Order: sequence, then structure tokens, then C-alpha cells
Amino acid sequence: MAIGLAFAARLARALDRVGDDVVEHHDEVLRALELEGRLPAHYDPDELLEAMTFDKKARHDLSFVLAGPEGYSLVTGLDRAVVANVLEHFKGES
Repeated sequence: MAIGLAFAARLARALDRVGDDVVEHHDEVLRALELEGRLPAHYDPDELLEAMTFDKKARHDLSFVLAGPEGYSLVTGLDRAVVANVLEHFKGES
């Protein structure tokens, strides 16, 4: 779950919904709680994307609850390539 929170912060950043400070704040909280907030490098982004389409929020597309200028909201219809790019850059971060 912590990995999902860290990923969602990065996805929100990639969509310009939040600034770098929000990503760093998420990371600080996860570190303080000693929770893993990184995606292990061996995960295949394509397999993760496929699994994400079965999330309860999804309606035949990629949907996430993301931080934004007015708080958190459901963001639907995200471009698969954008999500894949964020996943790829999130793999193996230290």
C-alpha cells in the first residue's frame, strides 16, 4: 500500500496536479513510518498496468485517486503510456 501511495504522488506530479514538494512530503512520511515506498526493479510495468485495469475504481480504463489543487479526486481515462512512463521511472528508485 505504501508503494501505491508513493506511486500515486509521482503520477499526480507527472500530470502537473501537484508539485515536487508533495512527492517529497509523501516520501518523508513513508520514511518516518519505516514503510517501503519504492517499486522493486524486477516488476514488469506492463503486468502492473494490466492489473491496474482491474482495480475497483477502474471502468474499462486506468483510474486513480490523485492529489490535486483542490484535494484528492478520482482521475479517469489516463493515457496508458503516461502511467507506464511513471512506473518505469519509479522502478528501483533508492
